[in-house]
Amino acid sequence: MAFADFVHSPAIAGFLSEIFLVALGLQATFWFLLWALLPLHVWVSDRYGAKVAFCFSNFATVAFAHLVAILLTLPALLKMRRGKIQKSKSVKLVRVLRDLPLVGLNFAFSLAVGSAAAIFTCKEEVKIDIQAGLPDSQLLVAQAVFSILVSEAIFYHLHRAFHETKYLYAKIHKIHHTWPAPVAIMATYAHPLEHIFCNLATVFTGPVLCGAHPFVSLSYSLLFSVGAAVHHSGYWSDDLGIHDLHHELFNVNYGNAHILDYLYGTYRSQSLCRGVQLKEQTSDKAN
Repeated sequence: MAFADFVHSPAIAGFLSEIFLVALGLQATFWFLLWALLPLHVWVSDRYGAKVAFCFSNFATVAFAHLVAILLTLPALLKMRRGKIQKSKSVKLVRVLRDLPLVGLNFAFSLAVGSAAAIFTCKEEVKIDIQAGLPDSQLLVAQAVFSILVSEAIFYHLHRAFHETKYLYAKIHKIHHTWPAPVAIMATYAHPLEHIFCNLATVFTGPVLCGAHPFVSLSYSLLFSVGAAVHHSGYWSDDLGIHDLHHELFNVNYGNAHILDYLYGTYRSQSLCRGVQLKEQTSDKAN
């Protein structure tokens, strides 16, 4: 691999922009939760204890992420074509309603895992005073970069293993891919084992390893969840349709930030694939 090709690859630009967006987004999400959630967390903690407060804050965060996902699903249900990636595909409300129970089950697992991570990894002084040890902006950026790198390493390899191991795909991951043209609320439509050991492990491992404050972990999980909903919405967004293409073509674009896709040769862009299709169609007509 030539260094020049590596530097000028669209995957590299996407990876760098992803790190920038995560660092910026984590700052914004963190300060939003401090404003909107911290006072309620303190109130619940004073009356019912730290464990209940952590469960409450995790419930509020997971619920808010799902509310955003529902709102992002509305354009697909309303058949809005502007900005849609797979314009020939449509979704019916009855299909969404049919698959919602599994989304609801994974909602419960998200709440359980997030609450447990906060309760069992949080420092005692933070349990007593949630405002103790709040990070400054520089530490937030460092934790954001570390967490996205850990997330990418975990998600890429586990996600690819789910595809390339026939048993894991047939028994577990195939459920998620029953949506070849996904919608936002189906970002967590997955086998519970996949949701716990791939999705949630991807989200919480980085913040836990770097000793992040519980509200940083909450912020990162909210940011990651909303990002997953956006990338499953079926409409153009910051990832330029890369994950939507994974659902369409199946064996490409396993990662989130896609640097490992480039290094392993599994990166494909929408423009590249459309160019290949156009070339094949032109060749067929010529023949």
